[in-house]
Parts: sequence; structure tokens; C-alpha cells
Amino acid sequence: MLRFHGAWRITVVGKNASFDQRAVVRGPYGTRILPGRVGATLEVDEDSWTLTLEHHLWGRSWQPNLRVTPGPVTERDGVRSRLLTSNDCHWPDKPLDYVNFVVRLDQSLAPAPALAPVRAVRAADSLQPSAPRAIRTSSSDDVGDFGAPATRPAPASRPAPASRPAASPAPRPAQAPGTNARPAATPW
Repeated sequence: MLRFHGAWRITVVGKNASFDQRAVVRGPYGTRILPGRVGATLEVDEDSWTLTLEHHLWGRSWQPNLRVTPGPVTERDGVRSRLLTSNDCHWPDKPLDYVNFVVRLDQSLAPAPALAPVRAVRAADSLQPSAPRAIRTSSSDDVGDFGAPATRPAPASRPAPASRPAASPAPRPAQAPGTNARPAATPW
């Protein structure tokens, strides 16, 4: 039994067995069965689910395949894939690595979001409306950067800060002439 997460498509890609084969998916939403016919597919999209490859011996119930070997994970053209090969049961003179049933799991990878170009914004720019401004290129006020008379941007309308009474500097204690000692700091 192998555990998977998320959305995958299971496709039967090979069968070389005298017994019927199948893939069984068990998850929180129930059990689903993919018959062992080459080309059969099953879409699974659950947070966590298990996959078991099984065979049906004549006159018996379905049994898990004796050996299931996951192949390496590959990525190509935005699709992650993995082959699972299995051997249903052992018989005398049958090689241990004999493959009876093969399924491929494919997972579509989400494309990376395209990053928009980043533009540095000064604090003053974010407070003013974005209107085109002419830029002075010479000492003359006649012609701006865009061939129009140069203008100065209107000051941004900002609320005036709350007025505070002007504080007068605190008097410092007098220092004796000829000493380099600093006066003691005042606690306020």
C-alpha cells in the first residue's frame, strides 16, 4: 500500500498476467477501483489517499500483489510522473523481478506565477495623485522635459499636523568659569 497526497491521474500502462489485475484507491471519500485494462484511467483528488495493486486468483478473493516497486519521480512539461510496477504472486521458476502489472501516476504541476516588475516608490509619490509631471531640465522656465511649459507639482493636500505649543529650551545650570566639566543632565 502506497500513500499519496493531492490530485493525481492513475493510468494502466501494462498488464502481462493470467489473473485479473486492478488498482484500488482508498481515501476519506470511499474506495474506488480502476480495472486492470491497458488505457483505463482514474482521477483522484484528495488530501491523503492510498493505492494498492491487486490480483484475482481463480476461485479466491482479490489479494494485494506480492511486490510493488515505485519508479523514480520524473518531471516533464509541467507534469510529475511515476511508474509503479508489480508482481502478483510467485510460482516455481518465475523470476522474482517479473512484472505483471504497471500503472503510471501523473500529477499536473501548477505553473509558477509570473512576477510583475517591481517599481520603487518613494513615500512622497504614494501620497500624491499620479498625474504626469513636467521635469525642469534647464534654468529656463519656458520648456519642460515633454516640450510643454514646465510646471511645478501642486503641493499634496495633507492634513495639517496638530499644533503644539512651542517649547522653550530649558535653562541649564551655570558652569564655573575655567572648568571643562559638563553640567549635569536635567531629568526632563
